[in-house]
Amino acid sequence: AGKPPVRDRERYDADTVMRDVTDSRQKERRMAHMARYGIEPEGRVALFLPPDARQQDIHRMPYTHAARQVVTYTTEPGEFTALCPFSGLPDSGTVRIEYVPGSWLLELKSLKYYLMSWRHIGAAQEDITALLFEDLMRHLGDPHRLVVTTDYTVNFQITRSYNYQVSATSESK
Repeated sequence: AGKPPVRDRERYDADTVMRDVTDSRQKERRMAHMARYGIEPEGRVALFLPPDARQQDIHRMPYTHAARQVVTYTTEPGEFTALCPFSGLPDSGTVRIEYVPGSWLLELKSLKYYLMSWRHIGAAQEDITALLFEDLMRHLGDPHRLVVTTDYTVNFQITRSYNYQVSATSESK
């Protein structure tokens, strides 16, 4: 009993989403976000959340080693989902995060919750990839290299892949 740990309360889970659906302010917020794309709900899908409803915090740990190792996280196919901003139907795919840490490492459990928080977000795939990159860059602070790639499942015989990356500039000798 009692309150769950802070880390669990930070999670934006399905129960929270369903409670928010009944909140008229949340409904108005969702409708305004959908209207931004010129969408009127057809009643066949649930209203979706705007990108700013995603989990904002990703915990990190100090990286104190001189060695520059490459850290790679890749989700299983279909494990990452978000919602199409036009239909409200799910888009699923694979997210690959590759970085060479500067001062910080991403804490894995927190990263998983962050990726799961996209499940009820309606946004274009290109925007999602850019936001993933921006969020990870903000939490890593000073990575020597960061690459975020999303590969979405095939729809209408079109394969979609998006990639954002940055590398630290070489210091002059």
